[in-house]
This record gives sequence, C-alpha cells and structure tokens, in this order.
Amino acid sequence: MKYTALAFCCLAAVNFQAQAVKSSPSIPYWSVWADVQGVTHQTHCALRNLALQDFAHTDHPEWVSQQDHATKRYVFNIMPVGWIGNWHKNPEPQWIIPLSGRWFVKTTDGKTVKMSAGEMSFGGDQLAQMVNGKEGHISGSLGKQPAKVMIIQLKESPENAVHPECAAGGTPIR
Repeated sequence: MKYTALAFCCLAAVNFQAQAVKSSPSIPYWSVWADVQGVTHQTHCALRNLALQDFAHTDHPEWVSQQDHATKRYVFNIMPVGWIGNWHKNPEPQWIIPLSGRWFVKTTDGKTVKMSAGEMSFGGDQLAQMVNGKEGHISGSLGKQPAKVMIIQLKESPENAVHPECAAGGTPIR
C-alpha cells in the first residue's frame, strides 16, 4: 500500500498522540521544605498533573500542567562565580530554575543538592526555624561560570498538598 506524504503525516501525528497518552509524563523538581520542628529538607518530587491539550491552538496537543498557582512576580538572578549566600528562608514560595551554570542548595538537615540548567527547585521553607544557628538553607554557584536563574514567586503558599514535602503539588520520587 502506498501512502502519500499527507497520509504519512497524519498517521505519524495519530501515532505520536497515542504514544503520548501512554507515556504518563512527569516533570521532576527538588522541593525545599520545613518539617514541624522547623528543620529544612529537600525531597525529589515530580509534577504529574499534566493533561494532553491543544495549548498553543496548533491542533498538536502537548502536556499541560493543571494545578498552577497564581504568581506574584518573576526575576532573573546571576550568582557570580564562587558566590555563596547566607543562611536564609525563601522570601516567598517560589520556583528557581537554572538557565545556565550550576548551583547548590544545602538544608539544615545537612543535605546538599547540586543542580544544572533545567533542573528545578521549589522553595517552600518559609516555616523554617533556627537549627544549630542555621535557618532555612544556604545556596550558591558552582563551577567556573555564573549560575543564571529565573525565579517565579507565588502569591501565596500552595494549600492542601497531599504530600507536604512536595508542596508545589507533586509527589515524591521514590
């Protein structure tokens, strides 16, 4: 059987959609959070609340998040080479997304996570308390180039998270 280019294109699109529906995608992120004693931790989480939609009105569905939170503002930061901040809490619940370079986050439980471009962190440690003279987390740049990050601050803390350690709406990656 011969297929025209148009028929092949349509079959490829249908096949892509069928494969996409089966794949059950997720987006991984690190979540910085405080427990009831105010100790901060980091949990590897995944956003799984995605639905196949024609988001850009192109007749080509893509996976789109469904439980988005209202944003307050976004900023771009550049951490110079060798920059390390002081211990602090995230000023607002916020997404931190490295665009280039590398950075790290260390929480009061002693865990350090190193992230590169495209790896996301959700800063939800607003309830952190002083632990051994440290509060919240410390972060800084890694490597021989600045860490350029985009920060998206939320208007309010996400509520009713099924997994408090993944307050942005995700579930722990086990």
